[in-house]
Amino acid sequence: MSLNRLIFKNFFRNLKNYGLYVFALVFSVSLYFSFVLMSKDDSAADELASGTMMSTGFLVGSVLLIIIIVTFVMFANSIFLKRRNTELALFQLIGLNISKVFRILLLENAIIYFGSLIMGILFGFLLSRVLLMVLLSIMQIELSIGLNFSMEAVIQTAVLFIAIFILLLAQNFLFLKRTKLIDMITLDRTNESDNRRLGTGTLIMGVLGIGMIALGYYLSTELVDSIAIIIPLTFAVLGLTIVGTYITFKFSVSFLLNIIRKSKRGHVNVTDVLSLTRIMFNIKSNAFLLTIISIISALSIGLMSLAYITYYSVEQTVENTMPRDYTFYDEEGLDYYATLLNEAGVDHQFFTVKTTDAVVKEEGAIQGDLESLGFDEPELNMAVVSDADFDGISLQPNQTVITGTSTLVGSFIDYTVNEGVTFVGDDYERTLELIDVEDQSVLSNMVSYGSPVAIVDGTVYKELMENRPQEIQGDLERTMYAIDITEGDSMEIFNLMDREDRPAFASKIQQYTTQMQANGLAMFIIAFVGFSFLLTSGCILYFKQVGESEDEKGSYTVLRKLGFSEREIIKGLSTRMVITFGIPLLIGLLHAYFAVNAGWFLFGTEMWTPMLIVMGVYTVLYSIFAVLSLLYYKRVVRESLN
Repeated sequence: MSLNRLIFKNFFRNLKNYGLYVFALVFSVSLYFSFVLMSKDDSAADELASGTMMSTGFLVGSVLLIIIIVTFVMFANSIFLKRRNTELALFQLIGLNISKVFRILLLENAIIYFGSLIMGILFGFLLSRVLLMVLLSIMQIELSIGLNFSMEAVIQTAVLFIAIFILLLAQNFLFLKRTKLIDMITLDRTNESDNRRLGTGTLIMGVLGIGMIALGYYLSTELVDSIAIIIPLTFAVLGLTIVGTYITFKFSVSFLLNIIRKSKRGHVNVTDVLSLTRIMFNIKSNAFLLTIISIISALSIGLMSLAYITYYSVEQTVENTMPRDYTFYDEEGLDYYATLLNEAGVDHQFFTVKTTDAVVKEEGAIQGDLESLGFDEPELNMAVVSDADFDGISLQPNQTVITGTSTLVGSFIDYTVNEGVTFVGDDYERTLELIDVEDQSVLSNMVSYGSPVAIVDGTVYKELMENRPQEIQGDLERTMYAIDITEGDSMEIFNLMDREDRPAFASKIQQYTTQMQANGLAMFIIAFVGFSFLLTSGCILYFKQVGESEDEKGSYTVLRKLGFSEREIIKGLSTRMVITFGIPLLIGLLHAYFAVNAGWFLFGTEMWTPMLIVMGVYTVLYSIFAVLSLLYYKRVVRESLN
């Protein structure tokens, strides 16, 4: 038989084994091509507030995606090689040298790889249209999606996967070169587990791993209060968490499962045989892989949560920082646009609010760690306005209300209602009772410069302005000129006002649109990369379960002969799936929670709702792979028992 005939005959005989490999390749090509094709869509880029925003975001995302895809494809190839080790060994036994066996793999891989490349591009084209519609919906852009195709995206994808193909050939050659013939024959029979006795050393290391993770969690809660050493403390948290996670998989999980097994005093059932005993050693032998999956899962969930927190908080953030629809830099701008709106028949109200700056002490109603924020003195600058400028607000001379307390400032400063707020000057001091605290500011950020704003009685306002400390720089008094559209603002009104030759202004609807686009794009890219890792890591665990199920076919037959029913065997395998997929997911969720909790206030106004939504979606999608693995196990069990 000629070598070429042997290659093609062997290829068609192994089509069943190629299924997982083909899926991995088509899936990877589809992900990357759809991502690149979206970045080349000029019609979508033209709709963005910034022309370079889309290309920059997709460039960063594509780099991360390449790393994920290369790792995933090479891992899938290693599993594929392991499943064919006996066949490759037989080729050598019948007289084929390594170069000829490598030629067989080369031609087979070329057929599979480039066929998968074509299929992946076709699926990726359809996927890109769906994903682009999702992206535009997130960014609140109304645009019809056409069937735009880019040869540049095809070439870019082809170049990447040709490079990956070369890496795979190198991986195949090294496998054949380094693996001895006898090892290749027995590779699928080798036991990955470490059968050494779990003794005192395992106990010590197990407790150490959990302790390191717990210490890392604790230090993460102290980051906000330790600004001066935040960089070394952050690295300490990362080091403790990563190393602790590895030790936990290597020792802690095995030790805990061993305790459960020993508590049964030898009375084990089929569930214990198929789950606890097997997993106890499998997790230990795969500790590095599971650590990588847990850490990157935590990174993915954390970044997606922070991105969604920012996106979720856009409306509230804009409301808190821009109380009026339009804010102008001077009175001339206010008059100009008031006239323009009158001529266009747009009903509106205009507002002028005067403000001055004051200094308050860090005592009484205001408590915080101002030193960590860089303040030399325990005093805080604050904008002050008079209640006379606001309808419905009337304060006594001894009362004040503080507005514009952002989540970020609130993480360092606490405001206590019914306590005193002490305003100070060079030779002046006045204490007012704080009767309320509000997130939304009464001044635009362009006037308050982001500081909290205190509302006081009109007479007190004049008194504070006259006794303002000399060290405060800037105007003695500033004015916010603003307009509110009576029946609600719209992009039509904004476009009516927005002209290059007209006075500049700040618009709430423009800021909202810009932030929704920027944050929506960032969230989409982070979510795409994050869920790409979810799918690849889920596939990796699924592939490993498929390989183990094939290796254990004989075990199921033995268990059936011992009297265990198919239902009992499936129950034991179900427990294994819960533990195998559940432990990395649980650790990843815990890591993500403490990471998000440490700094979410830098990104938005609400943590729990966006974070729980991300975690819930991630968990559901991740669980699909556990279900698929169990279904495959069921099929293998039924085949082995028949």
